[in-house]
Amino acid sequence: MKLSALIKKEFGRIRSEKRTLFLLFFIPIVLIVIFGLTTGGSPTKFFNAAIITKDNIPTYGDFPANSSQYDETFISVFSEGLSSFGFHGSYNVTNETQYLETKQYCIALLRDEIIDIFIVLAPNFSESIQRSIENNTNSQISYFIDGSDKEAINAVEISLQEPIGIFRQNIGMSGNFTTLIPYLEYEVPFWEKQALNYAFALIIPLIIIGTTMNFSCLSIVADEPLPRMLITPTSKSSIILSKLIANSLIMVLQAGEIFISTALFGLYALGDLFQLFLILIGIGLAGISMGLFVSALSGTEQQANQLYMMLFVSSLIFSPTYLNPETLPLILQAILYIFPLAFAQPQVFDITMKGLPLDLIVYLSLMILCAVYVFLAYIIFLFKKVEV
Repeated sequence: MKLSALIKKEFGRIRSEKRTLFLLFFIPIVLIVIFGLTTGGSPTKFFNAAIITKDNIPTYGDFPANSSQYDETFISVFSEGLSSFGFHGSYNVTNETQYLETKQYCIALLRDEIIDIFIVLAPNFSESIQRSIENNTNSQISYFIDGSDKEAINAVEISLQEPIGIFRQNIGMSGNFTTLIPYLEYEVPFWEKQALNYAFALIIPLIIIGTTMNFSCLSIVADEPLPRMLITPTSKSSIILSKLIANSLIMVLQAGEIFISTALFGLYALGDLFQLFLILIGIGLAGISMGLFVSALSGTEQQANQLYMMLFVSSLIFSPTYLNPETLPLILQAILYIFPLAFAQPQVFDITMKGLPLDLIVYLSLMILCAVYVFLAYIIFLFKKVEV
């Protein structure tokens, strides 16, 4: 049987799966409309802050000047009002005993959620700032925050760029420093659809993987029995290839739908849009490949649905949304990279939010992963008995 005839036959099967087609094209549109009509979503967060300054404590050794001119300037940045910080108050300590008592008091305020963060200025704060101005180097500040608030931990480093930037401007420390107005680096401008664009890199790859896997996970199981295939000599490689081609063509339509609909609702992308479309197609191809693997491995449609759910949930758990590959041992890293989201989500984020080009090595790795899933599907299907 010719490959074209097999592809046509697969399109006929796809047309009969109206529920699956509906989910494939309807779910992305619904989510894009919801996020597109939602306001807010900035990674910055409003913090109530307190400041402990140890700048009046005498210093020796490398910092003998005992200056305290810059701590008041830093505190004034908070007291005069910021978009990301409220100001609870400042505490000037002159010895370590007083500092420890004040620190415990601020920890109690943090525990009672009266403040969200408190900043500590070191005894050599002004001296180190003066040295930084003279030598064009950077100084450090310390802060304490509730470690159980994951959202706050992710947002505080971005939010702190505002007071630090204003402080550097006020003291004339502007060498090698760029102020991004009115928004911070890697932040979507407030006039764009922030909820949609911040969710894009996390939600869209997941939706594409889930819907395309569901779309193709019954493609082999639903073909049994195949009397015509046995009467007309047809290689199983042609059957697998025809299903891959037919399902992939439908997947490209879904990727185009997602790309166009997000553009209509205000897609904000610093990188190349064609490369973004390529990575969306790569994600869809990975979902199709995993679906074919599930379908080949399953004996019944019920088994296929169960394996689909198991593989989809595993893909979600072992994704960069919840796990940072750099902090994992090698065994868990290997498990992470057998799922396509480990390649897809960082690439989408880099293209849209950072304006970086498509990493060809990562994209090639994603294509190799797709090929592995298709090859496993073929091997399993090769040894599968087909009933007449």
